[in-house]
Amino acid sequence: MRLTMAVVLCLPLALAPAAAQDIDFGNLMGQTPYESPSCTSSDFHELDFMHGIWDMKILIDGKWVQGGFSVHRPALGGCASFEIVSYENWGEFYRPLTGRTGIGAFAINSYDRKQHNWRQVWIDDMGTVVTSFRGKKFKDGIRFVGHAPRNEGSELQRFEWKITGEGLREFIYEQSTDGGQKWTRIATVQMVARQSSGR
Repeated sequence: MRLTMAVVLCLPLALAPAAAQDIDFGNLMGQTPYESPSCTSSDFHELDFMHGIWDMKILIDGKWVQGGFSVHRPALGGCASFEIVSYENWGEFYRPLTGRTGIGAFAINSYDRKQHNWRQVWIDDMGTVVTSFRGKKFKDGIRFVGHAPRNEGSELQRFEWKITGEGLREFIYEQSTDGGQKWTRIATVQMVARQSSGR
């Protein structure tokens, strides 16, 4: 124990974190201001337009149905964007996989400096981990494309978040079973920013 304490006490002062950069749970998950000096370029802020809490409505048979919620936050001092999502009442799309009409998931998005695009990792409540999604920013939003869960073959999925107004976003979800030649719309979703007084 004495040896361990001596090693710690002899660490150079330069290795000690500055008080302004103290890291706790709040700033790791974007609840308090904190910016990593490694992720200050504009590329790392391309997903900032999605940060917030969103209530979703999904278009089913020509009618808008409550479709769950999603929470998007900056994480790790801006080096990542973290999403918690509950897709509720999504009709028959998820039933063959889950026995339910929805799914719960986490997503971690990080900017890849070498590839100049975004990498997305999904973990859902079916036990699926999907790491093959890649995203690219465009004028009013961002689009991700990758292999469908549990499918490394020709089935692809793509989705985009798009700004449609103040406090409004659109989420479009599509699927291709021929390697991207033709795409079928899976879901059209309206996203409305939740007021701070909401849940």
